[in-house]
Amino acid sequence: MKAGLIGRGVTAAAAAVALAGAGPLAAAPRGAGTPAAESRGVAGTPAAASRGVARTPVASAWAAFQADAQGRGGGGQGRGGQAGGGRGGGRGQARDNLNQPVGTGSVSGTVVSDRGTPVRRARVTLTGAELRGGRSTVTSDSGAFEFLAIPAGRFTLTASKPGYVNNAYGAKQPGRPGTPIQLAEGQKLEGRSISLPSGSVVTGIVLDDVGEPSPGTQVRVMRFVMRSGERSLQQAGQDTTDDRGLYRVYGLMPGSYLVSAMPRNQSVGAIRETIAAELESLLQQAGAAGGDTGGRGGRGGLGAGGLGGAALGGGRGAQALIDRANQLQTQLQQADQEQSVAYAPVFYPGTASPSQAQSVTLGVGEERGGVDFHLQLVPTARVSGSVTSATGTLPPGTQVSLVPTDRGGLPNIPGLGNNNARVGADGQFTFQNVIPGQYSLQARATVREEDPNADPNQPQAGGRGGRGGRGGFGRGGAIAQVLWAATDVSVGGTDLANLSLNLQPGMTVAGRLEFEGAAGGSQDFSRVRVNLVPRGQQTIEIGFQPPAQVDDTGRFTITGVAPGRYSLQAAAGFGGGRGGQGGITGGAAGAGANAQWTVKSAVIGGVDVLDFPIEIQPNQNISDAVVTFSTRTQELSGTLQDPSGRPTADYTIVLFPADNRYWTPLSRRISASRPDTDGRFSMRNMPPGEYRLTAITDAEPGEWYDPAFLDQLAQASIPVSIREGETKVQDIRVAGGGQ
Repeated sequence: MKAGLIGRGVTAAAAAVALAGAGPLAAAPRGAGTPAAESRGVAGTPAAASRGVARTPVASAWAAFQADAQGRGGGGQGRGGQAGGGRGGGRGQARDNLNQPVGTGSVSGTVVSDRGTPVRRARVTLTGAELRGGRSTVTSDSGAFEFLAIPAGRFTLTASKPGYVNNAYGAKQPGRPGTPIQLAEGQKLEGRSISLPSGSVVTGIVLDDVGEPSPGTQVRVMRFVMRSGERSLQQAGQDTTDDRGLYRVYGLMPGSYLVSAMPRNQSVGAIRETIAAELESLLQQAGAAGGDTGGRGGRGGLGAGGLGGAALGGGRGAQALIDRANQLQTQLQQADQEQSVAYAPVFYPGTASPSQAQSVTLGVGEERGGVDFHLQLVPTARVSGSVTSATGTLPPGTQVSLVPTDRGGLPNIPGLGNNNARVGADGQFTFQNVIPGQYSLQARATVREEDPNADPNQPQAGGRGGRGGRGGFGRGGAIAQVLWAATDVSVGGTDLANLSLNLQPGMTVAGRLEFEGAAGGSQDFSRVRVNLVPRGQQTIEIGFQPPAQVDDTGRFTITGVAPGRYSLQAAAGFGGGRGGQGGITGGAAGAGANAQWTVKSAVIGGVDVLDFPIEIQPNQNISDAVVTFSTRTQELSGTLQDPSGRPTADYTIVLFPADNRYWTPLSRRISASRPDTDGRFSMRNMPPGEYRLTAITDAEPGEWYDPAFLDQLAQASIPVSIREGETKVQDIRVAGGGQ
């Protein structure tokens, strides 16, 4: 299976595009084009027109629906659960939010299944900026719905029902973004049909190591998705096996899935803890009765040597306590001598290694049975050691994690979390029942400044470190530093002890801010935000990264940076004057008082990290970063037309750079937009440069960041040049014979 395309080859099954010729639409209704932009010509060759391109949807215009369809809407459920779309019950139109805007337009239609039959009591939701909180209704027995008194605006229409897969109006497949509805004042849109496909099903049996049913075992189903050009796993549904070991997860979208069984363990370590807890309770009873509870014995266990009948005053009750305590002590000693074993998480078709797992591919409404598991007992180990710091004192809340590293190229697996342990006051940590594998042992801690407003008589929330001065460990102030440590660990079923982690300060990224065209005068740099943003899977999972501290000269500093791959992110507010919304004072030359500042570049060592993220190595501090803001922005808009010249919304517009060096995940130079029902589309804030533009019928969300996919799109696209500060109008006409 090709990782970038999630097992689906890109086929030439869309429509190639050509620039629209002169005609009524060439005037570009938003008319802000330059003479170059308004020149129209035909760019599609016969070969391009006959081959087309397939797949691709999502952009800022419909990102909200993508999150809904891929998250709540695409979520399957086990028995007794409810599909992510919410309840489908109820009668008539749901009560809308109070003080909703009222208009004279309306939207009506029907919800049908993938078999073409009406879907009754489906939840239909209309959302848009003009409707605060959106509006919802429930379909009738004939599948009909209607929204009345709708103001003019741009809306998204979605439908959901338990057991079905959430879908949007105009979506080519479940989970794809739909067509935004552009509604004029008084307009009545009728006959809008939303397809609500039946959810797919995965079912099977989980057996233990001797072939008997394993009740109470959690089975999780995770879907492979594209996220910003990178393959990732998303939780889709789960169920718990019954007394027959049977599970069933329904309401799943079509696609490829990773299925795993997460057994509830009663390992030797867990049994030992149960015995120790009962023994502790007995000793407490003895202590309450005036007896000698003896001392602690064994590896963390409790002895019962001093628990005597004379001390308890004799009697049958006292003898029963003595007998039970001695029995538990014997069991505890036996448990200490046994090899600890546990059931490991198992991936279909029955492997404890994620790298050897096989995906399960589901079609629309398909029920896949026989996805069975045999649980595996594996030896487990106790991993322990200590954390130290250069100052000799550990910050409160220092944590240690065991992060699996042997995923065999798979993305992070939801639910297969890291083992986390708290560090004691003496710096010691312990992990119990660790299954064999390769791990990264990581420690992290935050050091905070003293809160000047803190009450010296009250303990700090940071823990037992008390109140410290600047750089102390109390949690009252801002984060002053993030400490980290990491080492590779191989666990093979035998205990590992005396591991050592030495906390060291994170790296520093520092630089300055520049504002192109800014007039003289003071600038309110306190309203500028600069952040370091991780890109891809990080080597060290350090958690929250504090934002930059910006001084009154425009210099910024980010501290506590762990090794990893990063980009910079910055925002300078909106207003140009001091009274504006988070703006920069002094304005910009020729920009006006309300100029909007956007990030033009973020250069480190001669490389723009907005396009090419930087890899920060241990002990590598950066001091030469330059973040440049500008008030000049670019925009591309137009109308998508069918072969006859009529507006159409049945495609997705994709803009991508002509230079394939920029075909990277989350590239700011790649944009996709679904046209409104009137065929209009708009894309903003791309950097100036040379681009390719195309219209495609369908794609996995985020697939347009994949270089292999873009290489196919390039063969059926047209060139577009965007100059700095240009607002360009470029209509697109779909060539005939594309589909």
